[in-house]
Amino acid sequence: MAIHFGTDGWRAIIADEFTFSAVAAVARAYAGVLLRSQQPRRLRVVVGFDRRFASDAFARTAAHALAAAGCDVSLADRAVPSPAVSWAVVDGGAAGGLVVTASHNPPLYNGIKLKAASGAAAPSRLNAEVEAAVGLDVPGAEGGRGHVSTTNLIDPYVARLSRLVALERLRGAGMTVVVDPMFGTTAGVMPRLLGGDSTEIVEINTAHNPLFPGISGPEPVDRNLARLKKVVADGSADIGLAFDGDGDRVGVVDESGRYVSSQHVFALLARYVLEVRRERRPVVTSVTGSVMVERLAERAGVPVVETAVGFPSIAEAMTHDNAALGGEESGGFAFGFHLPERDGILAALLLLDYTIHSGQHVSDLLETLESEVGSWVYRREDVSLDRSARAEVVDRLAAAARPATLVGQRVEAVSDLDGIKLRLADRSWLLVRLSGTEPLARIYAESQDASAVDELLQAGREMMGV
Repeated sequence: MAIHFGTDGWRAIIADEFTFSAVAAVARAYAGVLLRSQQPRRLRVVVGFDRRFASDAFARTAAHALAAAGCDVSLADRAVPSPAVSWAVVDGGAAGGLVVTASHNPPLYNGIKLKAASGAAAPSRLNAEVEAAVGLDVPGAEGGRGHVSTTNLIDPYVARLSRLVALERLRGAGMTVVVDPMFGTTAGVMPRLLGGDSTEIVEINTAHNPLFPGISGPEPVDRNLARLKKVVADGSADIGLAFDGDGDRVGVVDESGRYVSSQHVFALLARYVLEVRRERRPVVTSVTGSVMVERLAERAGVPVVETAVGFPSIAEAMTHDNAALGGEESGGFAFGFHLPERDGILAALLLLDYTIHSGQHVSDLLETLESEVGSWVYRREDVSLDRSARAEVVDRLAAAARPATLVGQRVEAVSDLDGIKLRLADRSWLLVRLSGTEPLARIYAESQDASAVDELLQAGREMMGV
């Protein structure tokens, strides 16, 4: 059985590779890795699931496979956001967690995310150990078979959020907030958190529909948020918020119905954490992060730690460097005062708190941000790449990746942390990297000049020879 973990778990097409037997095999392998590293202590694992087709049944299969190997299991009593599983792991002192979810992937997919004892996404080494252990014998735990108990994971998570954010202030702020759960696990969560006072929460796309009608998949990006943008604009709402299928990523629409890029959302959250909450700890960003975040960190006098793409890498750096926050360009953000793991719901609450604290709409906050750090344009292009051509592209990049100048600017620095990243004299940058999970090459560029971004992306294609 060939099971391959990407940067954050394993995903496959339902009834093709993602089958009940495969899920049981992954759960047994995970149990084996945990038991080998932590015996003889009795282990507990938290298991959650999203609203995709048969996710609840797959989760029960995983839970019973873990129990058969000797782990006690806390199984969610309903579909829950992945951040609730992460908190349950930490709050209950569990050895780890397993979430049946394919996050933002199209409807035919399902998957498994593993959580470390810190609540963070399992690091690559743990995923690799589990991948290698699939199909191997599992050492039994002391005491034999474990017990599966059905558990409410939402209530403790909501209680935790209420300790991190002044929810009473948000409830009484008189805002109109439109929320798009994208048919996923966050349906009903924001009304529960913020309802009951003068703030009005309007939800759309709350049905449990694993076909995700009208969108390619539950990913909170511009192309999938047409309905949210229209409802915000037509209803004169203060803000629109969207969450991916398992609730660990957030998308934002301003009061005019305009999509706010995830790079700008990260910058707004960084400004809030550094300047409003007065955190004076490092900021962690992947190699795809924006210059805006770097400049905000410089203003606050804190270092920026750059990592490879993927939240497991960001989580490890956050823990190692005791960071204030970490983020990635795909809309995942984590906060050092909570957990080193993405939490779209917490990020949304903090952004709302920022608007109330400042007395400004998101568009006003963006205008202030750009007056401080400059106006930056960011774009990414995905280029289909046959797997057989990967080696050739790698060779081309290695041969072409040390130019003295690029698009008329001096190349100040070259990084091969994850792909090839070229930093230019005016702080513009170009990154070319191969996807670790899909047959794609990705080209990223950021500059204060939109035409320069186009030129940088073209330079990236020429470097790859495509």
